[in-house]
Amino acid sequence: MRKALLCFFLLVWISGCEFKDIDKRFFVVAMGVDATGKKDKPYLVTLRLAIPASKVGEGLAESQIEKVESPSIAEAIRNLKAHVDKEFDFGHCRVFLFGEKLVAESMDEPLNWLSRRRDVQLISFLAVAAPNAFHVLSANPTTERLAGNAFFLTFGGEGTVSPYTVTEYLFDSFRRFKEKGLDPYLPIVGFDGDSYVAERLVLLNKKKEILTLDPEETKLFNLSANKFSRSGIAADYKGRRLALFISRLSRDISIEKGEVPIVHLRLKVTGMVEESTASLMSNNLAKAESILEQSVNKQLEALLVKIRDADVDPYGFGLRYLAQYFGSEQDYEYWRNVYPRVQFQVDTRVVIESTGLVR
Repeated sequence: MRKALLCFFLLVWISGCEFKDIDKRFFVVAMGVDATGKKDKPYLVTLRLAIPASKVGEGLAESQIEKVESPSIAEAIRNLKAHVDKEFDFGHCRVFLFGEKLVAESMDEPLNWLSRRRDVQLISFLAVAAPNAFHVLSANPTTERLAGNAFFLTFGGEGTVSPYTVTEYLFDSFRRFKEKGLDPYLPIVGFDGDSYVAERLVLLNKKKEILTLDPEETKLFNLSANKFSRSGIAADYKGRRLALFISRLSRDISIEKGEVPIVHLRLKVTGMVEESTASLMSNNLAKAESILEQSVNKQLEALLVKIRDADVDPYGFGLRYLAQYFGSEQDYEYWRNVYPRVQFQVDTRVVIESTGLVR
């Protein structure tokens, strides 16, 4: 009897479970942060909340948009809880969008909040929203089957796989914003009236936007920096356009130390001819390969110089320099001083393994 009474007394002090059922939760599938330009409330936070539906199909995705202006992101989230009847759950939020104006000013505050929030996944996608996050999150793609699913298919590689679309994860951005000799980048996503478009790239320093790449430059960056093999290259051959689909791609980078360091970037591209109205025979494949090699070398060297002149390093040449020569703090300062004069030598080897099917 004494033991039973003791157990009953201990049960009184056991707290109940604070877990809330799924029907009492709002799943945040995407979040956006914009700069308002106001001193008292500089941030506009937008949440896209999924609404469960009995039917799933194209154009049937249902979601609810909630937004509020606030002095900080954390205060905005707490304020938005007063706008809904369920608890926010960020466990399924894999897309965070930042307005163009915010990225041009500073990314310190959004990254600070993301790094401290315990329920934010490190595999979440980051992107710049054009013209702003509220506009993009409010859009409803006609082919979207589930709320926010279009973002996952665009950036996750589960749906479309485009050489113009660069994927950036939260864990990688944390590293790029902190690591010496490596700078961050973010894809730009917009809405064209029917679907999301992600074909440009923003390059940042450790704080804000510095340079925007156009679609062709974005494709070339994705190919050379991320070794994106499912891409293509093209050049004029005999006065006509020759397009090569890349099936395999390898890359090697080395830095030659000297008064002015030289970055050697070597690419080996293997693929098949995807389009060519000019005749291609075994005896003139070498000439076609040479023309493609020269075209890639010229374009890539111009892109590297453009990025260097903007004083950003998304390729991580500075980090590679320190790793290659066991660099100290003094070596990093030397690299920073000499980086505006660094020279680039691109050597591309193109191998045409097939001319495709000609009927």
